[in-house]
Order: sequence, then structure tokens, then C-alpha cells
Amino acid sequence: MDEEKIDRRRRRVKRLKVYLVVLFLLFLITPSVVCVIAIGKLNILNTRLEELENKFNKYELTGILKAEADSALKVDEETEALSEDTEEPQLHFEYYVDDYVVPDDFRKVYLTFDDGPSIYTTQILDVLDTYGVKATFFVTGRQAASHPEWYQEIVGRGHAIGMHSYSHIYSDIYESEENFNDDLTKIHDVIEFTTGIDSRLYRFPGGSSNTVSAVSMDKLCNIVNEKGYVYFDWNITSQDATSPSLRSSEIINNVVSGIGKYDNCVVLMHDAADKYSTVQALPAIIEQILGMEKTVILPLDADTTPIQHLSVEDGGA
Repeated sequence: MDEEKIDRRRRRVKRLKVYLVVLFLLFLITPSVVCVIAIGKLNILNTRLEELENKFNKYELTGILKAEADSALKVDEETEALSEDTEEPQLHFEYYVDDYVVPDDFRKVYLTFDDGPSIYTTQILDVLDTYGVKATFFVTGRQAASHPEWYQEIVGRGHAIGMHSYSHIYSDIYESEENFNDDLTKIHDVIEFTTGIDSRLYRFPGGSSNTVSAVSMDKLCNIVNEKGYVYFDWNITSQDATSPSLRSSEIINNVVSGIGKYDNCVVLMHDAADKYSTVQALPAIIEQILGMEKTVILPLDADTTPIQHLSVEDGGA
């Protein structure tokens, strides 16, 4: 009898141990399962949020373009009406026809976009088309294989295309004269192969005054000059490269406030996948520039007087 009691007690203890083990495992596993489910739901929500954000950006830009197109149409109508009342020629948005010569006393503004092309290039081109102005795109070669149409569209819409290195990797480009020369040749050939344009315009990554190059920038400037290219820096910056979160109002102010200081203005902006604020700011920038007295927006060419932070004629090697 005593043995039966002892046996029953052992079985109860054994069952109790099993229960405890099961409870312990549930205690460990349940939070992990909950976390996995929560992470899965969070990923779904993030994906949906990105989709909604992209749709919002698209609709927002569409609204901007529509509003700016209406504004441009109104200006055209007012210009046409004014031209009927005076014999003086009126300056219109479409002022860079081949036979048009910009008067000497006009301020010239050159809008330039670095680091592209990107997912926003077409939207930038649409804004420029809305106002009938031309810009300059200093491109890299990173998208040439996957999106040659972006390069072709820049040229096809009548804009200037310039070289901004093939890789845009400073540590590689500026490691030696040989590396720089190879990269320069590569981006030139990629642009020519993709668009048919023998580009003569160059912009150093970081500018000719950059301090990261392991090679004297005097020597690299000479390499560019010896190839018959013209390198362009800038005297106005939008500051859009300082932060992806820079507000469009700040970009507008940075550009417009700088233009009044110069008669020859080269404006630095960026055409990159994290620069949507630049796209948003562009209509207001163009509007305010075109509203300035005796001011035109032009694309760069090899005959444009260059803005250069470092000129080899100023004591370079």
C-alpha cells in the first residue's frame, strides 16, 4: 500500500514537472512569436507607408506643375498683350534660340544639377519645360547601363550635359593622376556612347577646391584643360547637399538670395534620389529668377565664362 502511494506521488511529481517545463517554454516562446508577428506587421505598414508617400509626392508635384503651368500661361498672355501696345521687343521664356544674343547688361544665371541622373530627373525636366528654360546636368556614369534613357532625355529636351566623374567615389578618383584620367575618359565615353554628345564640360566631384584629393588639384585641372574641356565650379549653392531633409523654402532662399550678388551666376543643385526637396523648390526658384529685371537663365557651353574656385592660370603647376 505504501508503495502504491509512493508511486502515485512520483507520477504526480513527474506530471507537475512536465507542466512546469511546458509553462516555462511557453513563457520563453510566446514573446518571440509576438515579436515576429509584430515585426511582420510593421514591415507591411512601412511598405504601405512608402507607397502612400510616393503617391503623395507624385500628386503634390503634379499640383505644383499645374499651378506653375497656369502661372506661366498667364505671363505669356500678359506678355503678348503688352507686345501689342509697344514696339519694344519683349523678353519671353524661350530666349535661347540660336539667333538671340543676350545683351551685355543682362545678368546670366546658369542652373546646374550634379550627381544624376536619378528617379527625379524627368520631374526636373518637366519643371524646366514648364518655364521654357534650359539647364546643365553634370552626370555620373553609374546609371548608364540601367537607365540610358535618362541621359538621352536630358539631351533630347535641349539641355547641356556635362561630366561629373564616372564613379563619384572620391577615394578612387583622387587617388592618383592615372585614376583620375581613367575616370575622366570613362565618363566622357559613356556620355558620348549613350547620347552622341562629345561633352566638353566638366565638374570636379567636390569642386576644384576640394581638399580630399591625394593629387595636387593644379595637376588635375591641367589634365582637364589639356583635353580641351572646361571645368566649372559655382558661386551660388542651394545647400541641398548638406541634408536630405533640407526644406524647399531654405533651398529657394539660398539660391535667390545669392543671385543678386553676381552678374554671372552658376547655381549648384543636385539631381539625386534623396533630393526631392530640390524638385519642389525648383518652380519657385525659376519664377523668382525670371521675375528679376534684366536676368536670363541659360545652359552652360564651352564658351561660357567659367566660375572656377581654382584656376591653374593663377599660379598652378
